[in-house]
Amino acid sequence: MNRKLFPPHVIQLESRVNLTGKLTFFEGTENFPFPINRSFWISGVPEGSKRGVHAHKRERQLLICLHGQVTVDLEDLSGTKFTFNLDHADQALLIPPLTWSSVTFGANVLLLVLSDQRFDEEDYIRRKEDFQGLQRTYLNGDFYGSF
Repeated sequence: MNRKLFPPHVIQLESRVNLTGKLTFFEGTENFPFPINRSFWISGVPEGSKRGVHAHKRERQLLICLHGQVTVDLEDLSGTKFTFNLDHADQALLIPPLTWSSVTFGANVLLLVLSDQRFDEEDYIRRKEDFQGLQRTYLNGDFYGSF
């Protein structure tokens, strides 16, 4: 029996708007399904360039596009593909483990990434061929997700 896959999805963050602007926030783990152990942001990426282009064995991430627009292409172990356009700072895209991701950047993007794991190079699946091998194992019913 295979491990159940949880699909990527957008979480709407709370916002308050008044005459002086918009405040978007999150508190604790009320908005997110995991504690945040690492955060980083990406900026200065040339328009049309791709980043990400990998998967994680265990790590879950939330992507929040604070400025600009990104297109996030994802593929899970079943081969199901998803595309998300993030262009509002009150949207957080949840990327589950074992999901291949590629992020295409628009102009002047500031992308915040929140993670449930500290950096661990061993958690990365950097070669698409390795991910496709895991997909074949999953589709054959032999994958239990033990890393």
